[in-house]
Amino acid sequence: MEFMLGGLSSCSAVLFTFPFDVLKTRQQLEHELATKGSAKHSSYSSVRQSIVTVIKTDGFRGLYKGLPAGILYQFSMNSARLGTYHIVENLGWTRSENALLTPILAVFWGGVAGLIGATASCPVFVAKTQLQAFSKGKYTAKFQHQHAGVIAALRNMYREAGVKGLYRGYTAHLTRVSLGSSVQMTSFAMAKDFFVQYEIFQKSVALHALAASSVAGVFMCLLMSPVDVVTTRMTNQGVSASGKGLLYKNIFDCFVKIYRSEGIHGMYKGMAPLYMRVVPHTVLNLTFWEFFKKLHDRYSNYRV
Repeated sequence: MEFMLGGLSSCSAVLFTFPFDVLKTRQQLEHELATKGSAKHSSYSSVRQSIVTVIKTDGFRGLYKGLPAGILYQFSMNSARLGTYHIVENLGWTRSENALLTPILAVFWGGVAGLIGATASCPVFVAKTQLQAFSKGKYTAKFQHQHAGVIAALRNMYREAGVKGLYRGYTAHLTRVSLGSSVQMTSFAMAKDFFVQYEIFQKSVALHALAASSVAGVFMCLLMSPVDVVTTRMTNQGVSASGKGLLYKNIFDCFVKIYRSEGIHGMYKGMAPLYMRVVPHTVLNLTFWEFFKKLHDRYSNYRV
C-alpha cells in the first residue's frame, strides 16, 4: 500500500503541472550545442513565448504531448521512490534514538529511494522526453523521434538498440532522480519538523504539508537544474546502429560539451518552466502523499 500511495499522489499532481514539463523539455533542447554567436532567434525564449510556439506548431494539445507517458512515469518512479521512503520512515531509519531527524540519514535514504525509482521508471522517462520533443512545426529539436504513443515509443526504442535503447541516459537519469530525491525528502522532512512547532500547522495536515513541500520544491529546483538539462539531452539524442549516442558518450562528456558550447547558461536552460513545474508539482505531490497516508491510517484504524 505504501507504494500505491506514492504513485497515486504523483499522478494526481502531474495532471496540473505537465504543460510546464513540455515547455522545459523544448527549451532545454533548442539550439543544442550551438554557440551563442551561431544560435538563431529563440522561439522558446520565455515561458510565454514557449506556450505561443507550442500552440502555434502543435495546437493546444501540444502542451499535453506525452501525457500518458508522463502519468506512467510518475506512477512508476514515485510509487517506488515514495513507497521506499515511506517504509524507511516507518522503520525509523531516518531518525536518531531520540526520534530526531538525522539529515545525513535522510539524504542517504532519499538517494536510495531515488535510485530505486529511477531504475524502475527510466524507459518511460525516455519515451516521455522523446514524445515531448517531437514537433510538427519548424521549431524542432536536433533529434526527432516519431512515436505514435508511449507503447510505440518503448517498442521502437527496443527495436533500435535493445535494452540500451530503453535505458538511454540511465546514468544521468539516475543522478537526476537520486539528487532530487535526496534534496526533496530531506528538506521536506526538516521543514515538517520546523513547522509542526506552530499551532496553526498542527491543526491542518494540508497546510502543514503545503508549507513543507513549498520549501522542498525550491531547494530541489535550484540544485537539480544542470543535471536535468543533461538528462533531457542524453535521453533524446539519436543513437548509432550499435546503440551508442550520436552526441554524448556519457554524463561527463555531456556536461563538458554543453559548457564548452553554451556556457553556464546552457546548464540552466529551461530554468523558469522547471521551477514552475517542480515547485507546484512538489507541493501537490507531497501534499497529496501526506493526505493519502493520513486517509489510509484513519481507514486502517477504523477497520481495527
